[in-house]
Amino acid sequence: MKKNISASALMALALLAAPAFAQDHAGHGSHTGHGTPAPAKKTNAAGNGNASFESLDKNRDGFVSKAELPERHPLLPHFGMGDKNGDGKLDRKEFASAMAML
Repeated sequence: MKKNISASALMALALLAAPAFAQDHAGHGSHTGHGTPAPAKKTNAAGNGNASFESLDKNRDGFVSKAELPERHPLLPHFGMGDKNGDGKLDRKEFASAMAML
């Protein structure tokens, strides 16, 4: 009988703990709706919003560094996650992947 009570108590505890594991990711909101495509975002060469890779690559070296991003670019808080090889800059593939996270 104790075995059933322990299993029931464990199940109840697991159900009560589930909301603690569903917290927001670093203040970026929940992950609800990640399976649906986001609406298309406009490109803006002035740096407000999602400018194209070419417009952000100021020194034309084929990479976008964090310093090349405008002050409030939405990619700034995600830059480290996009920089897969850790070289401090995003190539075209890393840039596209990072932009898809937004």
